[in-house]
Amino acid sequence: MKDHSFELDLLNFHGESLDLDFEVAGSSAPWILEDVEAAIKIDEDQPFHAELTAQLIGTTVHLDGYLAGTFYYRCGRCLEWRELELDESVQFVLMSRPSWEESYGGEDEIVLDESDLDVSYYDDEIIDLRPLLREAVLLEMPDFPMCPDSLSEACDTAFERVVGEETLEDNEANSMDLRWSKLKEIELDGDDT
Repeated sequence: MKDHSFELDLLNFHGESLDLDFEVAGSSAPWILEDVEAAIKIDEDQPFHAELTAQLIGTTVHLDGYLAGTFYYRCGRCLEWRELELDESVQFVLMSRPSWEESYGGEDEIVLDESDLDVSYYDDEIIDLRPLLREAVLLEMPDFPMCPDSLSEACDTAFERVVGEETLEDNEANSMDLRWSKLKEIELDGDDT
């Protein structure tokens, strides 16, 4: 059965691992891209799915599984929307706040390794997993979104349409990257040109 709550109830643990299966339509998951610029959007008609296995060891929760969903990003060059199928494995470690503060919260300088980067904490017996899932999705989004290589010709055509043929020819003749064109307008002291 698919769950829509994206919550983990620690009272459900009875010494064995717990399988969690969350699924909602993209239109019911605005929290995934909350406060993110409009260059990324979720497919509202497709499901966003998270399947996780949770293990409780002492007061530490280990979550392993995957996320899947359909997203769209705007290419930074041609400004066209491109699809991104997300299907990524994820791992999280959640410690109770007292355990986390004992391990990471002191004033002494500590050395972190890569495994410490995925460690967070929880306060209550019901853990809202949405912030963790949101972070995992955002980390999979491209830093500088560009069209995939398979769409390079379509990207070139759309780019020419966006900037105009005359501007493109002028900038190519002057070896000018359009993203830096405003720098030519800066006047420096003593600049006679």
